[in-house]
Parts: sequence; structure tokens; C-alpha cells
Amino acid sequence: MPNNASQTQASLLKNILIVTPLSLIGRAGTFLIYVVLANWFGDPAEMDFIYYYWGIAIFLIELLSAASAYSVLVPLLAEARAKGETEAQRCVQSIFSRYILIMPWLCCLLVAISWTISQRFLPSTELSSATTIGIVCGFLCFTIIASLRWMLKAILDTYQAFQLPVIVQGIRAALVIGIIYLCKPSLTWFSIPFALILGELFQVIVLFPRCCAILNLKTRHLKPDLQETPYTKQFLHQCLLMMGAAIADGLNPVVDRGMGSTLGASSVSKLDYALRLCAIPETLTGVTLPVLLSHWAKLSSSEPQSENGSTANGTELQRSVWQGVIALLVMMVPFLVGFYFLRENIVSVLYGHGELSEAGQSHIASLLGIYLLGMLPRLISRLLIRAHLARQAHGTVVTATLIRLILNPFLNWLFMQYWGLEGIAWSTTLLSYPILAYIAIAFWRQK
Repeated sequence: MPNNASQTQASLLKNILIVTPLSLIGRAGTFLIYVVLANWFGDPAEMDFIYYYWGIAIFLIELLSAASAYSVLVPLLAEARAKGETEAQRCVQSIFSRYILIMPWLCCLLVAISWTISQRFLPSTELSSATTIGIVCGFLCFTIIASLRWMLKAILDTYQAFQLPVIVQGIRAALVIGIIYLCKPSLTWFSIPFALILGELFQVIVLFPRCCAILNLKTRHLKPDLQETPYTKQFLHQCLLMMGAAIADGLNPVVDRGMGSTLGASSVSKLDYALRLCAIPETLTGVTLPVLLSHWAKLSSSEPQSENGSTANGTELQRSVWQGVIALLVMMVPFLVGFYFLRENIVSVLYGHGELSEAGQSHIASLLGIYLLGMLPRLISRLLIRAHLARQAHGTVVTATLIRLILNPFLNWLFMQYWGLEGIAWSTTLLSYPILAYIAIAFWRQK
């Protein structure tokens, strides 16, 4: 057993060392997209409109795949794979066939609802009706293709084939920036969703054949199918729980943008630009989360189960999670301290070479400083959530996100009375601490 544990830890370390630099390149490319948009387009009302619907698209991607289907499929497929490759094939066939049948229609419904609601409070722009509809439909296509790409990534991550998804993500960023540059003179605002669509489509075209090869499946085996199987029942049940968590978690930035839009033009853009900078520390740790989820799901599936379904011995998993928390603290505390004190310089270097005014840069730096005060508990929470997902303890994740969903709008409203746009950032920061306490206590108390 000690030898197996040491081999498992060595495999985990190897994957992290390989995937982390590759993922950082891809994430840096994604961040560069926002830097380019800030310098090429600035923060007019039209960009508020685009960022608002881009935020809705990201929310739907999280809802339908990244925070739900992906998080459910990885531990479920790891459990099926432990029974044999034939069982893994059956698992993917049944789940994937049902997913590609339901997901596009659900996307259309949710975008239509979002459009109806947003018309009540989103500031008017000078965009024509045709351009407005084109942008919204463009983000709808982007959502559908990106959701499919996350399912393909879940399959590859379960088999610990991490390199290809992160490589194509890096190429995708360069492709998106190039398309925006070429299409901006002719398509103007629509060049942004158009470039995002082509970037996601490129990734799907590359990842799909690799998934079929690794599972030894043909394309015809993944056709839409309404037949019910034990895997689809378990997948749909767990997805509904995680979709509830994704709704609760994903609605927070949507609510923040909606409430921020009442404070005048450019408010939504400033929140977005500050959050993109917050994505830097999240990226440094987030690139390891797929590796950790795959590793912990495999570890959890190999643990003996008691009669009530809980693990009879979770010591190895808890030890691995604790080591992850310690490593996170050692790496990120010095980084976050330096980031906080250099935030004004960072904003100036990244956003100060185009249309963004000095007053706008100063406001973004102020928002960034507030967000950074709650970044460490947020990073630890993201790590512990993967441990809960590996155990398929979805109830804890749902409860934590519901707490944030209920309290966030109230705190936003309260703090906005005193600090305006900064009050929204304070709400997010202060909520990070009780959420971390709940998630941590729930994990280490679970037997």
C-alpha cells in the first residue's frame, strides 16, 4: 500500500509539472484576449452589452458543462473504468448520446429567458436591432460548442490525457485574437462573438477524434439516443444537483453585473476588467484542478465502500487534499501580497495603452484591491470543492453555493448604498470567508 501511494503521488506530481506550464500558456492567451479588447474597444456602452451577454454565455457553459456535466462525468467515468474498459465505453455512449440531444435545446431556452429578463434593466446602446440579435445568437452558438468541448475534455482528463486540451486552448487564444483583428473593420462589435465561436469549434474538431480513439469508439456509436440506462439516471440526477450549484454560483456575477449596470455606463466593463485581473491568481491554481479532480476521483473510486455508500477509509484522500492545501498556501500567499501592492502598476501596464482613461484605470485598481482581499479563501474553496466532487458529495457543493446566492444580492444592495460600485466587490470578498469555513468543515468531518 505505501508503495502504491508513493507511485500515485509521483504520477500526480508528474502530471501537474507537465500540465501546469502548458495550461498557463493557454490561460495567459485567454487573458490576453481581454487585454486586447480593453485596448481596442475601451469601455463604451456597447462593450457593456457584449460583456453582459458574454457573462451570460459563461454562466450557461458553467451550468451545462464546466461546473456540472464535467464535474459529474470525471468521477463517474473513473468509477466505470475501474470495472473495465467495456464498462467505460458503455458509460460514455449512454451519457454523451443523451447530452448532445438535450443540451442545445436547453441552451436556446435559457438564452431566451436571459434576453427577456435583461431587457428590463440593461442600458440601451446605439447598436441596431440586427446587430443586437446577431451578437446574442453568436453567444448562443458559442455556448453550445463550448459545452460540447467541456464534455470531450472530461473524457480526456479522466484518462489523464491532459496535454492535448491545454495545447489547443493556447492555440485557440491566438486564433481568436487574429480573427478579431481581421474582422474588426468589417464586423465591428460582432467580430468578438464570431471569433469566440471559431475558437471553440477549432478545439472540438481537434479533441473529438482523440476521444473516439482513446475509447475505441466510432462516431456512429455516439448518436442521439433516448434509451434510459443506469449511467444516464445517475448522471442526470447528479447533474441536476450540480446545475443547481452552478446556477447559484454563476448567477452571482450576473447579478453583480445587473446591479452594477444601475450605477451608470462603464460600470459593468470596469467590474469585468477587474475580475479578469483576479483571474490571474485563479489561473495559477486553477490549471491544476482538472489533474487533482482526476487523481482524487481515481483515489476515491479505489477506496472500499461501506454499506451506506460512504468510504470505509478516506485517510489517503484526506492526506492528499491536505497536502494540496499546504502547497496552495506556500505558493499563493507571497504572490497575492505582491499582487495587491502592485495592483495599480499592473492595471496601468495592461490597460493603459488604449481607450481606457486614467480615471477608469484608477477605479479598476480600487475594485481589484478589494477582490484580492478575498482571493485566498476563494482559492482554497475551489480546491476543496474538487475533493467533494471526487467523493460525489454534491450536496455540500450545492448548499455552499446557495448560501452565497441568497446573501450576495442583499449585501450588494447594502454596500452599494455606502460605496457604490466598490460595494459589489466588498460583498464578494466578505462572503468568501464563511463559505470556506463551511466547505472545509464538511470535508474533514465526512467519514
